[in-house]
Amino acid sequence: MKQVFIILLAMLWAVCAQAQRRIVVIDMDTDLPVSGVSVKVDKERSVTTDHMGRVSVPVVFDSISFRHVRYEPERIALTEVPDTMYMLPVEHMLPEVNVSAASPELLAMFKGWAMAGAAIGAAEAPRGVVTFDFASVLDRRGRRDKKHLERAKKILKEWDKTPDTK
Repeated sequence: MKQVFIILLAMLWAVCAQAQRRIVVIDMDTDLPVSGVSVKVDKERSVTTDHMGRVSVPVVFDSISFRHVRYEPERIALTEVPDTMYMLPVEHMLPEVNVSAASPELLAMFKGWAMAGAAIGAAEAPRGVVTFDFASVLDRRGRRDKKHLERAKKILKEWDKTPDTK
């Protein structure tokens, strides 16, 4: 009986020694889990969150730090650590961009390249073969995409019209 008690006590001690706490790291704006967050407990080696934003850390520690490229770094004491850690995204602003119109010569050159590519494609196309695809008759998505393509071509054709500045 004494041996069983000692074995149970040893197993309980082993479980307590390996006690872990699970923390979930979530984006503050989107409420989505953040994967790849580097979590460092005290001065130990850091671990990263999995694809669900989860990480296991020891139950007892002094402080914990969370780092990710897209989020503000956080350092928290043991008494303040929640089960769900919200990370604040870092806002990156691009500098001002200036857009200017292309020169008419450049537009003419691009049109020439497009026409040459179309001529090459037409020359390589098979001729004299009649085909019928029964599945295309039933494909609603294909018809919708074809309508969108025609609309996009019409818009691009309008954009290609350059105003006469002469």
